Amino acid sequence: MRTVRWMSSVLALVVLTPVVSAAQSNRLFENAWFWGAKAGLMNFSTGIETKTAPLVGAEWLITRNRAGLYLSAEQAFFTATGYVLDGNGQQVNVALKDSRRYTAALLAFPVNWGTLRPYGGVGLSLNLIQHATVPSSEVIDVDQQDVVANAIHDERDRAAFIIMGGLQAQYHRFSVFGQATFMPARANFFFSGRSTYILEAGLRYNVGSSIDKTP
Repeated sequence: MRTVRWMSSVLALVVLTPVVSAAQSNRLFENAWFWGAKAGLMNFSTGIETKTAPLVGAEWLITRNRAGLYLSAEQAFFTATGYVLDGNGQQVNVALKDSRRYTAALLAFPVNWGTLRPYGGVGLSLNLIQHATVPSSEVIDVDQQDVVANAIHDERDRAAFIIMGGLQAQYHRFSVFGQATFMPARANFFFSGRSTYILEAGLRYNVGSSIDKTP
């Protein structure tokens, strides 16, 4: 009889542990503010060369039940060669260095498997090349210098539509996540050689409730 009671207790513990874990995970996920830090890789093309650059960033996630508002900023580190066209349609090479990206997206968390939550969403990303200069080796006609300077200014930044997908694993207030972002190529931007792909991983921390619980 003792053996039966012991086995029953163990079985109940095995059954209830995932339920309790999932309940705690839901409580710490819904209506919460998460601050996060991340690192990853960005693969892009300038039309002259394709590069994979390391990046670091910070983010802010505001959740409800099955949805969330995602805000982030990233810094990518690279040197690359892009180009612009002068008024005669001639290619002028441009030295590019580093970029920043600011993103706002709406995310959906449709299901959760215990502490695991897959998610996806869409949003907008503002991309800014930090340094874009014409190398001294480039020879530009005097009457085309202003045209080239204006073209560089115009192509240094661009807003773009993005698609995101990822997986978050939560443990108490901490969450580990991995995510991928797809950004289609945009005309009149230095990253217009083809679509840009970003892979990131990081850590999020629940800093508290995102709703006012005051009666």
